[in-house]
Formats: sequence, structure tokens, C-alpha cells
Amino acid sequence: MSEVQGKEIPIPLVNYVELIRNHKSPYYDVVYHLLKDMEMHYKTTGEKSEVVYTINPRMLQEEIEKKISDERLTTVNICRSILALLHASKLSEEKDYYVTTTSGGRRNYHIRVNDRTLNLMTRLV
Repeated sequence: MSEVQGKEIPIPLVNYVELIRNHKSPYYDVVYHLLKDMEMHYKTTGEKSEVVYTINPRMLQEEIEKKISDERLTTVNICRSILALLHASKLSEEKDYYVTTTSGGRRNYHIRVNDRTLNLMTRLV
């Protein structure tokens, strides 16, 4: 990993980026699942338009737990894996994605899926 890249990605997320790049479970599994689902939604709407894909980390955790069981599959690790994907793909906050917070403090991630963002994200895996 180059020095420049390490400085662009927040310190705690650098480790997650490396875990994803090295295909370490469950971090890679989370990102892979998300990318496949985004791709499927994007293709069903027609590839000329843009889709806003919403991620609820707790619901995502329940979906992935049906496929794999891993004690490291926590909501915190899912959120960090999502953020690592967004930062490593060099997506721009507000332009390419945004984060909303519920009244209870939970976060939801909203990604604008189009050809460009999908290509940038799939480069990580």
C-alpha cells in the first residue's frame, strides 16, 4: 500500500481495506454480497439510469448470517467494511453516497449506483 493511499483512507479503515483485498472472511463476504446485490438491482432498473441503494447494516447482518456464521460478523464490522469499500473506491461523500442517522443513532448508507460507481467499487474485490 502506498503512502498516499494510506493517508487518504482514515487509519482504522486501512486495516479493513487490507482484509477485504486479501479476501478475509467475513469482511470480504460483506463487500462481495453488497456488490452482487447492487449489481443485480442496477441491471433490473436498466443500466442507463442511477439507483440509490440503501444499506441498513443490521438487516444486512441478518442476511449474511444466514449464509455464514462468524463471531466477527457484527454491526460495527459491517459498518466499517462498508466505509472501507467507499473510501478505498474513492467515492465522494454527498456526490456518490451519503449517510443518514436514525433517532436511535443507527446509520444507514445510501450509495448512488451507476456505471462509474459500480466500476470503482468492484476494483477493490
